[in-house]
Amino acid sequence: MKIVLFYFKSLLIGALFSGDLPYSEIATAFKENDAKSVISYCENPVLLVIDGKEGIYNHAQASMVLSAFFKHHPDGDFNYEFQGKEEDDDIFSLAKYVTEKQSLSVQLSFSNDLSNKIQSIQIEN
Repeated sequence: MKIVLFYFKSLLIGALFSGDLPYSEIATAFKENDAKSVISYCENPVLLVIDGKEGIYNHAQASMVLSAFFKHHPDGDFNYEFQGKEEDDDIFSLAKYVTEKQSLSVQLSFSNDLSNKIQSIQIEN
């Protein structure tokens, strides 16, 4: 009986701490306009393309750039239209960030090499 309980505990702990893509956490961070949290799921440096402006930034710079975006586009709703899987060669997701005034497309591209960190974030009309 102890072996069976140990087995189920191991499965549960493994499920909680698996290397799954952090889609729900990223969505929550976008909805809360929490730039620092969004960037915490990114590679360092990360490519940001926001409103046609492109740059490669370290985490501190990327947080400032994304914070400025959230100031100009506050309180948006974030919903995924497509979520890639870890098994895919190119892992990416597509989402909509919808504010009172605009609907913006968000593309997140993930790295296969660095424990599924975000390589780039593209936000555009």
